[in-house]
Amino acid sequence: MANLGDDSATRTAKVLSLPTRAAILSLLLRSGAKTVKEIADHFKIHPNVARAHLDLMTEAGFLATETRRRGKGRPAKVYFTFEGEMGSLSEAGVDVPDHVAEFRNEVGVEVRVLERLLTEATNQLARLKELIEQQQQVDNRGGS
Repeated sequence: MANLGDDSATRTAKVLSLPTRAAILSLLLRSGAKTVKEIADHFKIHPNVARAHLDLMTEAGFLATETRRRGKGRPAKVYFTFEGEMGSLSEAGVDVPDHVAEFRNEVGVEVRVLERLLTEATNQLARLKELIEQQQQVDNRGGS
């Protein structure tokens, strides 16, 4: 039997299924980019646990990463959402009213989740149609 699920749908389900990941996503949306250590400290979890969550969320497309210099020492890998970069604007002295940032982040998260679910459902529907067409072709060949 053909596999109806795909890796993208599985990763999306994994990201959305754990409250810790949702909390991490919410934090990054509110505050901007953070390192693994900062996230681990915030949630009082081991950095390896935080890294596993962050890497899965990155693979699924919820987060992006880049290396940034933060003071002295070697540059750190930071995780961020593009919407969360609004938090960085506040840190840089750009006036972003709290109510605007909070509303935009809340709506942004909901829209992204809905868009992702809709995309996954559309992909699954297309795959089902393809499988039905293949089965009909097999049935038609067998009946000829």
